Amino acid sequence: MAASLPAPGYNGAEDHVEISRAFIDHAREELQKGNNLQASEKVWGAAAHAAKAVAIRRGWRHGKHDVILDIVEQIGKEFNRPDLTNTVSIAEAYHVNFYENTRSDDAIRSAIDAIEKLVLDLEELSLTSPRPFTVETTTDQNRLQRLLRRSVAMGAHSDVGFVRPRQGSRPS
Repeated sequence: MAASLPAPGYNGAEDHVEISRAFIDHAREELQKGNNLQASEKVWGAAAHAAKAVAIRRGWRHGKHDVILDIVEQIGKEFNRPDLTNTVSIAEAYHVNFYENTRSDDAIRSAIDAIEKLVLDLEELSLTSPRPFTVETTTDQNRLQRLLRRSVAMGAHSDVGFVRPRQGSRPS
């Protein structure tokens, strides 16, 4: 039986971690029942909720589909983990499969395994101190502007990653 989901309402980082873990279980159950479409969507959901947990811990925007890839790409850049970006792209392909139904059982099973590792990696990295980062390209600049909801200058540098101050707190 799959893990239960948190109660509806505000979802903090831990809730999103719990949801992502539950969705991995749900994906396996749906695949076993022959419901490849739901299994595919749970693959995407697991990755998206794991990314949302990272974003909440960093104070980043996370309420829209388009920033999920940004979140994972930024973490991948900070920690020199390009594999994270590649794996979240797999998850997005399974979101598409929800609509297209072109992936085989074996392909979905492999995707579930890959996304389960992504979920674990993102959880670990979200609890690790941010790494220094310098905005070197317009792609970096645009990605951070979307995540932070503010302008970021080319060449801007942060020794503690780019995080958004929590409301009510003062920058130190």
